[in-house]
Amino acid sequence: MKRIEKNLEILAEYYPQMDKLIEKAKRELKQDLEIIEEVSNEGTPILRIKREGRECYLNGKRNTEEPAKMWVQGLGELVKNAPIFMMGVGNATYLKELVEHSEKHITIIIYEPSLQIFLKFLEEIDLEKLMNRHLLIFWVDGIEGMNEENMSNLLSPLLKYELLPFSRNIILPNYEVLFPEKALFFMKTIRNLAFFHRVTYNTQSNFSGVFVKNILGNLPYILDAYKTTQLIEVIPRDIPGIVVAAGPSLNKNIEDLRLAKGKAFIVAVDTAIKPLLNAGIIPDMFAIVDGEKPLSLIEREEAKRIPLVGTLCSANEIFRYHNGMKFLFNEGYQYAENIYARAGMPVGTVSSGGSVATNIFSLLYKIGLKCIILVGQDLALTDNKTHADGTFHEKMEEIDTSRCIKVKGNYEKEVYTRGDLKMYLDWYNEHIEACKNNIKELRVINATEGGAKIQNTEIMTLKEAIKSECKRKVDIQECLHKLSPMLNEENRKWSVEFIKGIPKDFRQLYEKSKSAQKLYRKLDKICNKRNVDKRGYLSIMKKIGRIVNDIEERAAYQLVNLTLMNAEFILKNEEFIEEDSLQKEGKEIARKGILYMENVAECATLFEGMMNDVLENNEVLCDVRTVLS
Repeated sequence: MKRIEKNLEILAEYYPQMDKLIEKAKRELKQDLEIIEEVSNEGTPILRIKREGRECYLNGKRNTEEPAKMWVQGLGELVKNAPIFMMGVGNATYLKELVEHSEKHITIIIYEPSLQIFLKFLEEIDLEKLMNRHLLIFWVDGIEGMNEENMSNLLSPLLKYELLPFSRNIILPNYEVLFPEKALFFMKTIRNLAFFHRVTYNTQSNFSGVFVKNILGNLPYILDAYKTTQLIEVIPRDIPGIVVAAGPSLNKNIEDLRLAKGKAFIVAVDTAIKPLLNAGIIPDMFAIVDGEKPLSLIEREEAKRIPLVGTLCSANEIFRYHNGMKFLFNEGYQYAENIYARAGMPVGTVSSGGSVATNIFSLLYKIGLKCIILVGQDLALTDNKTHADGTFHEKMEEIDTSRCIKVKGNYEKEVYTRGDLKMYLDWYNEHIEACKNNIKELRVINATEGGAKIQNTEIMTLKEAIKSECKRKVDIQECLHKLSPMLNEENRKWSVEFIKGIPKDFRQLYEKSKSAQKLYRKLDKICNKRNVDKRGYLSIMKKIGRIVNDIEERAAYQLVNLTLMNAEFILKNEEFIEEDSLQKEGKEIARKGILYMENVAECATLFEGMMNDVLENNEVLCDVRTVLS
């Protein structure tokens, strides 16, 4: 059997159907470079590549192996499961050295921008030997499904926050010369994902306590709420959706929005509510995702009845104040997911770029609108301001932008922006491109009339966009009121009892964490002896494993875990650092386990009390108790 055929079999064992995808790609291959096989001064095979006027060796003409050995030595000790990101397989010596370098199981993600080079690699390498030792993941341009839009989906779960300090990146020699744009994209994707994980961790860490309080407080509102997926049933596809953000440029064209009322689906961010109401414009819906947005942002009588789309971790104070239709996303919180599943509701997730406006954009795209108009989406500090007048203050103050980032503007050559706004801009640039690749007829019009330039958008004034796209009359409120809440009477009754049982879940979690603490103390006692009883050690570790799995599978633990992110990060970060003896390892496991489970018990007790307060004071559940009695 030829080596390439054997390698295809090996790949198919690890990744079903990959051999067929490679064969298909091979048949459809359009050659865009020339591969010239030569021999180095030491007599080893090397490749010379000609592409788009450039000509480079992927292995040195002389001394082909030494650079790879030096690079691998420079990596230092690699921790278990650490991700290594490598661009290029044209010089297989680097991959071989990397595999040999670590006895610990590591994850190696290899991006090859040329199918031709990858096929040559499969002819020369023994994949079985390499893949038996570590997890190798290949991403090759030209293979179906392996495109730039999907790369983030592959890399994101591999680039876990706790592993960021241990990850490594490399672009093989001359790949940045032959494939400059691909190399830039690969490194930018890794950088953006790392940044996103850091921002997500920091945000959740800072607001985790608030998130849990909001989630528990907002759970009862599910009883009469709607799912975002229900919007697909009633919102016409032949009208535009308008995202009204609260950037400084909203001051310029807010009055023009009046022309779109009744001819578009207008969804505003929470901070835009007051400016809109001050102008006499009532949006069709407003969105909130922030857990700490003050009630003062929407505290107007008219705002109470405007349909709301939000998340369970949104500010509970605003949920309580609001008494109109509430539409909810899926967010992965197990208590809510159990209720959604009971109701037979389809999953309704959106791709969140980190801001409420990006959530709205993704929602409008997901419900199938073919034209989305952006208003007030500056993503920049237009006129040295953060928001439109009338949001946080009647007149927003100017700020110092001298140390801010510069990006391309819609109407100006460059505009100033902040790091968080730049992250949202990058999300728009990448997400809109992916959306348009998926739906060719999708149009995104940037009618912000200021701010940062968003790629793949048409720039118009708001008046021009409305004149061009808002042609059909529609009564959005009439459309929305055709819907029934997601829970029918039977499912609603079940959900009431389910919510009432949550305090008991936290009590059981408390008891389980106490049992885990006892086991960790037994482990510590075993490891205090000079000669560790290995049989007893392994027996205790199995019991600990079972009870920890039990704890981690509980819905109550998910909320506790949100609050203990810092503690869990420390544990996860340290678990990759191995002790030099069974005794030391056991004592360290026991120390961390006792400490962490004490925190779990404390949180479980706290949240049990919180949920009891919700059950006593929530107006929805009070009404339910009256009805049921």
